[in-house]
Amino acid sequence: MSTISAIRTGVLAGDVNQGVTVSPSTAAVKSVAVSTTPARSTVVSVDTRVASDVTYAKSAFLSQNRQAWSNPVQDDVSAIMVRNSARRQSDGLAAQWRGLGSAVLSQFAATGTAYRQTLVNYDAAGMGTGSAKELDQAALDSFSSTVAKASLTVQTRSGTTVELTLAVDRGGVLGRNGLQVEIKASGSLSSAEKRALAQLAQGFDKALEGLGQADQPRMDIADLANFDRNVFKSVDLSVKNPGEGELLSSFDLHLGADRNAIAYAGALGKVDVDVNAQMPLGRTDDKQRQASITELLRQVDAAAQRSHADSRLVTLFKDAFSQLHSATGATGARIAALSGNPLSGRIDPMLSGLADFNASFSGAFERTGRFGAVVETGTASYQLSQETTLVPSAQADTWKLDQKQSESLVAQYVKSRGDVMLDMSSGNYDVFTVNDSTEKRTTVSVVEGRVSDAQRTTEQNLLQTMKKLVNFKVEEEQETPVNRSQLEILQPNA
Repeated sequence: MSTISAIRTGVLAGDVNQGVTVSPSTAAVKSVAVSTTPARSTVVSVDTRVASDVTYAKSAFLSQNRQAWSNPVQDDVSAIMVRNSARRQSDGLAAQWRGLGSAVLSQFAATGTAYRQTLVNYDAAGMGTGSAKELDQAALDSFSSTVAKASLTVQTRSGTTVELTLAVDRGGVLGRNGLQVEIKASGSLSSAEKRALAQLAQGFDKALEGLGQADQPRMDIADLANFDRNVFKSVDLSVKNPGEGELLSSFDLHLGADRNAIAYAGALGKVDVDVNAQMPLGRTDDKQRQASITELLRQVDAAAQRSHADSRLVTLFKDAFSQLHSATGATGARIAALSGNPLSGRIDPMLSGLADFNASFSGAFERTGRFGAVVETGTASYQLSQETTLVPSAQADTWKLDQKQSESLVAQYVKSRGDVMLDMSSGNYDVFTVNDSTEKRTTVSVVEGRVSDAQRTTEQNLLQTMKKLVNFKVEEEQETPVNRSQLEILQPNA
């Protein structure tokens, strides 16, 4: 054999293999041996029959996929990052997040040590010139600041804050993609806090798995909301996913002693649910509360049917509403006048049993016909709320309790005739509008410790209009109003 020496300055020992390419043409390569010398030269031994076919190139010109790591790979979290980063982008953020949050939380709960890791997959051929170490660092530096980011913040009752961040870079530039995780705390955690943190792991994974679905986001925060409120003061989950047309653009969840709230925004529209955990009457009978939730969800379904709102958006709203109301701590301390009052057992059944809330959804929608063409398009906006107030009196054991539930719906949609493709430029279509409002008010008056009056009033005003356009002119117009008033005298239970 003969020896060929190629001198390279600044060559890392671990980078020698990256910097040499052997390209045989007609003859077969029998053996290749690579070593480094104290003179920092690279020695390549090849079979003499193929010496004329040996070419040399820096790693920048190699067409190869590489993985760049910010820290040595030696733990379960890194293994999950490798697995998830290899999943198809079309599987959505759920595939990138799967199992990662719980692994980081569990590791931190066990060790209490801050952790940060970044993985970037890239094609070395597109990264320019340089050693493997230099290319890896360039790839890590390219990790985008506009990534999809999920952040979990936990506030303990002792005052310590734990912050966990999962970032997904789906940039796709020159085949690049990556994952980044970080967890840290503002102070040390007690053993009880570590246990409570570990118990959040599965609920955190479920929440991200639902939100990150590629075809339809899903609310699944029930397990996350069921945290140990004796140990943690609050839990917050935030997701930011920049980009056009994302089903999940942003999500914010707050779970605390003051309120439980969800805010979602994406291609489907917006959902906002805010439950005041401080009010109104403490924890009442679970069956009563569930019955009230069921009735309110029935009203939501009726509004969705009248407005033709996107069923996926409506499902997100209903799930957010029911899960927040079912969360531990969703009903707070009692109004002072009812705390320990023997009348509470008679008054509670007259009310909803739910904490006060403000909830809404809004969004655009379209429907396709049996041939796949768009036959209808429109917008819908829905609001639902409850407010409970106590009006005291200077007279002993005398007060008035008022609980008001309000509902409103505004929608407009345009529809083709005959289930054919909607063509707005033709001037031939039907225009529908919906404008509904309902208010239900329950009042209970107590005079000198006795229920003197209890009643419920309901005012409902519904209006649907239809205009038939022919060549842009209104040929026919219809209005369908419904107005109802109802007074119910409530009889206190014996």
